[in-house]
Amino acid sequence: MTIDRRSLLVGASALGVAAAFAGRATAQAARTKVIDVHTHMYSHGWVKAVEEANDPTFQIGPNNALIYRGGSIGRMLPPMLDWDLRIKDMDAAKVDVGLISLTAPNVYWGTRAQSVAAARSINDDFLAAQRKYDGRIRWFASLPFQHEDDALAELRRAKDNGAIGVCTLTNILGTPLSAPQYRRIFRECAAMQLPVFVHPTTPYTDGMGLADFGLGNTIGFTSDTSLFMARMILDGVLDELPNLQLLACHGGGAFPYLAARFDIMWERTVSARKNKAPPTTYLKQFWYDAIVYDQQTLNFLVERVGADRVLYGSDYPFSIGDMKGMLGRVDALPPTQRDAIRSGNAERLFDLG
Repeated sequence: MTIDRRSLLVGASALGVAAAFAGRATAQAARTKVIDVHTHMYSHGWVKAVEEANDPTFQIGPNNALIYRGGSIGRMLPPMLDWDLRIKDMDAAKVDVGLISLTAPNVYWGTRAQSVAAARSINDDFLAAQRKYDGRIRWFASLPFQHEDDALAELRRAKDNGAIGVCTLTNILGTPLSAPQYRRIFRECAAMQLPVFVHPTTPYTDGMGLADFGLGNTIGFTSDTSLFMARMILDGVLDELPNLQLLACHGGGAFPYLAARFDIMWERTVSARKNKAPPTTYLKQFWYDAIVYDQQTLNFLVERVGADRVLYGSDYPFSIGDMKGMLGRVDALPPTQRDAIRSGNAERLFDLG
């Protein structure tokens, strides 16, 4: 057998070029900032407010289980209250900035006074964290959405204190976000150029069988995100407020994957829908996080809605959070898409440049 030395040299050269290219790509990715738009914290003040409210719809139960309307929506783990540990974990995962939000059930419990006080408390705690960990932490404001005047007052106070957006849930105690009573709040958010991070909660419907197997999270959360998106389109909110920036969690739930089905219903049935165009035309009016857990689904999302509408998120510090895994899937995308999702889109959306 004769060894073709020229072929070996050419092959080695090609491998060297490929390795050098991969090395440069890795180095370029490392130089691109990572901004986590979907990451949560609680605070000791918020926990105390929940316990004092003693609202039957929401309690912190044994083993720190978060019991909402009779079912668990997660468990409060030590990192959810430990800012130093958060920064350590961000460093280990190479995440530069966390945009912190309060998750379900936010401040939608207790009396009016309790809800308002809880919103002010958590917003002040997040502001304190931003000041302590300069450059690493920014935050979304929580508002007592169910009390319009109070929500507007807290929105303005939070904006003055440096909030980069607003966090709300996909429904407010069973009322969809497209309901008229929330329009003033959304109109003010649009006028302030404050994006709205919409985190799912369990659907406000009994009898769906979501209590077991974590179905409240896997099916309930993604279903409520899909319903929120559909209602904002079909109730005409996006036509009325085209400048309202809405960030839909978990890759938009199931909506990007059902959008064509919505188009068929819109074209071939008669209903009281108020949108002016087929539902798929509104896909790019939303923003999406990259929390979809596998490469194929992320690739589909990017192709469906555009790499310019997707942002890195981790869901840290919940048990299904995965800063490193999420970043690995983002980094597997082509460089332009990768860099936009790592931080470019977040810098543009939240004016963080």
